[in-house]
Amino acid sequence: MKTRCFLLLFASTALLFACKTTRVINSTDLTITGNYCAPAAAFTNNQDTIPLKNTDSLIKANPDLPVHEVLMANATGTLFLIRRMKEISGDTTLEGMMRRPELRSKIQHRLLLATMEIAGIAAELDCEGEKADQLAKYLDNFNSKRNTRLTVASIITGALTTIATVAIKEDGPQNAVAIGGGLLSAGLGALTINAAGKKIRFAHFRNVLSDIWYLPDTSAIYPPFTWYVLNEKHFSNSGQISLAANVKKRWERFDLEGSVSTSDKQLFFGDGGVYKADDLHTRAAMVNELQSTIRSVNQDLQRLLHYLVSIE
Repeated sequence: MKTRCFLLLFASTALLFACKTTRVINSTDLTITGNYCAPAAAFTNNQDTIPLKNTDSLIKANPDLPVHEVLMANATGTLFLIRRMKEISGDTTLEGMMRRPELRSKIQHRLLLATMEIAGIAAELDCEGEKADQLAKYLDNFNSKRNTRLTVASIITGALTTIATVAIKEDGPQNAVAIGGGLLSAGLGALTINAAGKKIRFAHFRNVLSDIWYLPDTSAIYPPFTWYVLNEKHFSNSGQISLAANVKKRWERFDLEGSVSTSDKQLFFGDGGVYKADDLHTRAAMVNELQSTIRSVNQDLQRLLHYLVSIE
């Protein structure tokens, strides 16, 4: 009878501290729903500023301009304006002197729009990264409490086992309690190691990672200027692989550890699904890496501005 009471006490302790915690939370329960990181108004692009994709022809047609400046001017829709600036740079007539400020103003306006475009996309990516981090920390908090409960349950079970083996005098029941309590304590400890914990259902129908992974010809998320720069290999340091392809390679190697299953593709680059805390941390890291790459395009714009000063 005493042995049975101790075993019941062990079982109730385990149930008290290690209740089921793998229930999937819906992000809608946390009012994190919809694409609140997306821009409120859809981006509208002027057809005159859409970059031309025949890169080799552009470079050959502008042998007097540096390659990088030709491509950035094409990306921002300022190539024709810069050519006109070069043509009248030595014009000292009244018409030439009046035309230069007008051209300079148009170029600066388009470069300002490009800068604001980068800032807007970076802000959306920053918001997406913060959203994933926030959900990850929310799950981390739940899982930390769960591990604490399991640890306490393991300690109490160990203590009860010690007391029971001392209190029970018969060898058979004493051994049964010792073995049962030891197994239960070990099981609770093992649960803290393999802590799946809570998960969350997280949908993202406007997925900022998707186009970088699949690399379509045109993007529904990134405007033409940004998409052109991300996919034109001349903008990378090596000149051999585009910025977008470089980002994808880093994701594969460092964030996804070289192996990407079909379910992982759907989770990270599709419409979403059930995320663990580690998955959310991974998503946040990938978004932040992409954001850093896009922000670096400002350096290319700065280089173009320096060139414009040299021809004025």
